Amino acid sequence: MNEMSSAMNVSRIESAMARSRIYALLAKGFRYPDVENFSQLAEGAYAEAIAGALNVCAAEKGGDFRESLAGLQTAGSRKDLEAAYISAFETNMPEPSISLYEGSHHLQGNKPGLLLELKSFYRAFGLTIADSENDLEDALTAELEFMQFLTAKQAQAEEGALDKSPYVRAQRDFLERHLAVWLPALEVEAESKLKHTFYQALTALANDFVAFDVKAVERDIASLAA
Repeated sequence: MNEMSSAMNVSRIESAMARSRIYALLAKGFRYPDVENFSQLAEGAYAEAIAGALNVCAAEKGGDFRESLAGLQTAGSRKDLEAAYISAFETNMPEPSISLYEGSHHLQGNKPGLLLELKSFYRAFGLTIADSENDLEDALTAELEFMQFLTAKQAQAEEGALDKSPYVRAQRDFLERHLAVWLPALEVEAESKLKHTFYQALTALANDFVAFDVKAVERDIASLAA
Protein backbone atom coordinates (compact mmCIF):
# COMPACT_ATOMS: atom_id res chain seq x y z
CA MET A 1 0.00 0.00 0.00
CA ASN A 2 2.82 2.43 0.85
CA GLU A 3 4.66 1.57 -2.36
CA MET A 4 1.50 2.18 -4.41
CA SER A 5 0.94 5.51 -2.69
CA SER A 6 4.54 6.55 -3.35
CA ALA A 7 4.26 5.66 -7.04
CA MET A 8 1.04 7.67 -7.33
CA ASN A 9 2.67 10.70 -5.76
CA VAL A 10 5.62 10.51 -8.14
CA SER A 11 3.20 10.32 -11.07
CA ARG A 12 1.32 13.39 -9.85
CA ILE A 13 4.56 15.30 -9.35
CA GLU A 14 5.79 14.43 -12.83
CA SER A 15 2.43 15.30 -14.38
CA ALA A 16 2.30 18.71 -12.70
CA MET A 17 5.90 19.42 -13.73
CA ALA A 18 5.14 18.41 -17.33
CA ARG A 19 2.07 20.65 -17.43
CA SER A 20 4.16 23.52 -16.07
CA ARG A 21 6.73 22.88 -18.77
CA ILE A 22 4.08 23.02 -21.49
CA TYR A 23 2.67 26.32 -20.25
CA ALA A 24 6.20 27.76 -20.17
CA LEU A 25 6.88 26.59 -23.72
CA LEU A 26 3.57 27.93 -25.01
CA ALA A 27 4.33 31.32 -23.48
CA LYS A 28 7.75 31.30 -25.14
CA GLY A 29 6.18 30.48 -28.51
CA PHE A 30 3.93 33.52 -28.32
CA ARG A 31 6.79 35.87 -27.55
CA TYR A 32 8.56 37.86 -30.23
CA PRO A 33 11.11 35.56 -31.93
CA ASP A 34 14.26 37.51 -31.11
CA VAL A 35 17.61 35.75 -31.36
CA GLU A 36 17.34 34.12 -27.94
CA ASN A 37 13.78 32.91 -28.38
CA PHE A 38 14.29 31.73 -31.93
CA SER A 39 17.19 29.52 -30.90
CA GLN A 40 14.68 27.48 -28.89
CA LEU A 41 11.99 27.41 -31.58
CA ALA A 42 14.03 26.32 -34.58
CA GLU A 43 15.03 22.93 -35.96
CA GLY A 44 12.22 20.99 -34.32
CA ALA A 45 13.60 21.22 -30.79
CA TYR A 46 10.60 23.24 -29.63
CA ALA A 47 8.06 20.72 -30.90
CA GLU A 48 10.08 17.88 -29.42
CA ALA A 49 10.17 19.56 -26.00
CA ILE A 50 6.40 19.98 -25.99
CA ALA A 51 5.86 16.44 -27.26
CA GLY A 52 8.06 15.08 -24.47
CA ALA A 53 6.06 16.89 -21.81
CA LEU A 54 2.77 15.78 -23.38
CA ASN A 55 3.97 12.18 -23.23
CA VAL A 56 4.18 12.57 -19.46
CA CYS A 57 0.92 14.36 -18.66
CA ALA A 58 -1.32 13.53 -21.64
CA ALA A 59 -0.01 10.28 -23.10
CA GLU A 60 -3.53 8.94 -23.66
CA LYS A 61 -4.37 12.01 -25.77
CA GLY A 62 -1.21 12.06 -27.86
CA GLY A 63 -3.06 11.73 -31.15
CA ASP A 64 -5.09 14.86 -30.42
CA PHE A 65 -1.95 17.00 -30.57
CA ARG A 66 -0.13 15.30 -33.46
CA GLU A 67 -1.17 17.73 -36.20
CA SER A 68 -0.29 20.80 -34.16
CA LEU A 69 3.08 19.35 -33.18
CA ALA A 70 3.85 18.73 -36.85
CA GLY A 71 3.01 22.36 -37.60
CA LEU A 72 5.49 23.53 -34.98
CA GLN A 73 8.26 21.98 -37.06
CA THR A 74 7.80 24.77 -39.63
CA ALA A 75 9.47 27.71 -37.88
CA GLY A 76 11.78 28.25 -40.84
CA SER A 77 14.40 31.00 -40.65
CA ARG A 78 14.34 33.66 -37.95
CA LYS A 79 13.75 36.31 -40.60
CA ASP A 80 10.69 34.45 -41.89
CA LEU A 81 9.29 33.80 -38.41
CA GLU A 82 9.94 37.37 -37.31
CA ALA A 83 8.05 38.70 -40.35
CA ALA A 84 5.23 36.23 -39.70
CA TYR A 85 4.97 37.28 -36.04
CA ILE A 86 4.89 40.99 -36.86
CA SER A 87 2.23 40.48 -39.51
CA ALA A 88 0.16 38.11 -37.40
CA PHE A 89 0.16 39.98 -34.11
CA GLU A 90 1.48 43.53 -34.40
CA THR A 91 1.25 45.65 -37.54
CA ASN A 92 -2.22 45.12 -39.05
CA MET A 93 -0.43 44.90 -42.39
CA PRO A 94 -1.10 43.69 -44.99
CA GLU A 95 -4.22 42.38 -43.16
CA PRO A 96 -5.64 43.02 -39.68
CA SER A 97 -3.49 41.36 -37.04
CA ILE A 98 -4.77 39.13 -34.24
CA SER A 99 -4.74 40.43 -30.70
CA LEU A 100 -2.94 38.35 -28.08
CA TYR A 101 -4.88 40.07 -25.29
CA GLU A 102 -7.90 38.57 -23.57
CA GLY A 103 -9.73 41.88 -23.49
CA SER A 104 -9.99 41.83 -27.29
CA HIS A 105 -11.87 38.53 -27.24
CA HIS A 106 -13.65 38.31 -23.88
CA LEU A 107 -15.48 40.85 -21.71
CA GLN A 108 -15.05 43.50 -24.38
CA GLY A 109 -16.00 46.92 -23.06
CA ASN A 110 -14.95 46.08 -19.52
CA LYS A 111 -11.18 46.07 -19.90
CA PRO A 112 -10.57 47.82 -16.53
CA GLY A 113 -12.63 45.19 -14.71
CA LEU A 114 -10.83 42.39 -16.51
CA LEU A 115 -7.39 43.79 -15.66
CA LEU A 116 -8.42 44.28 -12.03
CA GLU A 117 -9.56 40.67 -11.76
CA LEU A 118 -6.34 39.40 -13.30
CA LYS A 119 -4.27 41.58 -10.97
CA SER A 120 -6.16 40.06 -8.04
CA PHE A 121 -5.36 36.55 -9.25
CA TYR A 122 -1.67 37.36 -9.61
CA ARG A 123 -1.34 39.31 -6.37
CA ALA A 124 -2.98 36.51 -4.39
CA PHE A 125 0.20 34.56 -5.08
CA GLY A 126 2.60 37.48 -4.72
CA LEU A 127 2.97 38.10 -8.45
CA THR A 128 2.86 41.24 -10.59
CA ILE A 129 3.74 42.05 -14.19
CA ALA A 130 7.43 42.96 -14.26
CA ASP A 131 8.16 46.57 -15.17
CA SER A 132 10.59 45.31 -17.81
CA GLU A 133 7.72 43.54 -19.57
CA ASN A 134 5.84 46.80 -20.15
CA ASP A 135 2.71 44.77 -20.76
CA LEU A 136 -0.85 44.30 -19.51
CA GLU A 137 -2.20 41.61 -17.23
CA ASP A 138 -4.42 40.15 -19.95
CA ALA A 139 -1.52 39.37 -22.29
CA LEU A 140 -1.62 35.74 -23.37
CA THR A 141 2.00 35.26 -22.32
CA ALA A 142 1.20 36.55 -18.81
CA GLU A 143 -1.76 34.23 -18.42
CA LEU A 144 0.20 31.21 -19.66
CA GLU A 145 3.08 32.04 -17.31
CA PHE A 146 0.65 32.30 -14.40
CA MET A 147 -0.50 28.75 -15.14
CA GLN A 148 3.15 27.75 -15.38
CA PHE A 149 3.63 29.14 -11.87
CA LEU A 150 0.56 27.48 -10.38
CA THR A 151 1.38 24.06 -11.80
CA ALA A 152 4.99 24.35 -10.66
CA LYS A 153 3.80 25.19 -7.14
CA GLN A 154 1.45 22.23 -7.26
CA ALA A 155 4.39 19.97 -8.14
CA GLN A 156 6.37 21.37 -5.21
CA ALA A 157 3.44 20.77 -2.88
CA GLU A 158 3.02 17.20 -4.14
CA GLU A 159 6.72 16.55 -3.66
CA GLY A 160 6.75 17.97 -0.15
CA ALA A 161 3.42 16.40 0.83
CA LEU A 162 2.06 19.92 1.45
CA ASP A 163 -1.41 21.32 0.79
CA LYS A 164 -1.78 21.63 -2.98
CA SER A 165 -5.41 22.72 -2.85
CA PRO A 166 -4.83 26.50 -3.15
CA TYR A 167 -2.88 25.97 -6.36
CA VAL A 168 -5.28 23.43 -7.85
CA ARG A 169 -8.37 25.51 -7.07
CA ALA A 170 -6.69 28.60 -8.50
CA GLN A 171 -5.90 26.67 -11.69
CA ARG A 172 -9.53 25.65 -12.04
CA ASP A 173 -10.84 29.17 -11.46
CA PHE A 174 -8.27 30.80 -13.74
CA LEU A 175 -8.80 28.39 -16.61
CA GLU A 176 -12.58 28.51 -16.39
CA ARG A 177 -12.73 32.31 -16.12
CA HIS A 178 -9.98 33.17 -18.56
CA LEU A 179 -7.88 30.94 -20.83
CA ALA A 180 -10.56 28.33 -21.53
CA VAL A 181 -13.03 31.12 -22.33
CA TRP A 182 -11.11 33.12 -24.91
CA LEU A 183 -8.61 30.76 -26.53
CA PRO A 184 -11.30 29.07 -28.69
CA ALA A 185 -12.08 32.47 -30.24
CA LEU A 186 -8.37 33.10 -30.75
CA GLU A 187 -7.98 29.78 -32.56
CA VAL A 188 -10.95 30.47 -34.85
CA GLU A 189 -9.46 33.84 -35.75
CA ALA A 190 -6.03 32.29 -36.31
CA GLU A 191 -7.46 29.66 -38.64
CA SER A 192 -9.06 32.30 -40.83
CA LYS A 193 -6.37 34.99 -40.76
CA LEU A 194 -2.91 33.57 -40.12
CA LYS A 195 -0.78 32.49 -43.04
CA HIS A 196 2.21 30.98 -41.24
CA THR A 197 1.74 27.34 -40.26
CA PHE A 198 3.82 27.70 -37.09
CA TYR A 199 1.53 30.26 -35.50
CA GLN A 200 -1.62 28.49 -36.68
CA ALA A 201 -0.33 25.32 -35.05
CA LEU A 202 0.78 27.11 -31.89
CA THR A 203 -2.64 28.70 -31.39
CA ALA A 204 -4.43 25.40 -32.00
CA LEU A 205 -2.13 23.60 -29.58
CA ALA A 206 -2.64 26.20 -26.88
CA ASN A 207 -6.42 25.93 -27.16
CA ASP A 208 -6.40 22.12 -27.28
CA PHE A 209 -4.05 21.80 -24.35
CA VAL A 210 -6.06 24.19 -22.18
CA ALA A 211 -9.23 22.22 -22.99
CA PHE A 212 -7.43 19.03 -21.96
CA ASP A 213 -6.04 20.65 -18.84
CA VAL A 214 -9.45 21.82 -17.64
CA LYS A 215 -10.43 18.16 -17.36
CA ALA A 216 -7.12 17.26 -15.70
CA VAL A 217 -7.67 19.95 -13.09
CA GLU A 218 -11.21 18.72 -12.51
CA ARG A 219 -9.76 15.31 -11.68
CA ASP A 220 -7.31 16.91 -9.27
CA ILE A 221 -10.16 18.81 -7.62
CA ALA A 222 -12.09 15.55 -7.22
CA SER A 223 -9.04 13.93 -5.62
CA LEU A 224 -8.95 16.65 -2.96
CA ALA A 225 -12.29 15.47 -1.65
CA ALA A 226 -11.41 11.79 -1.85
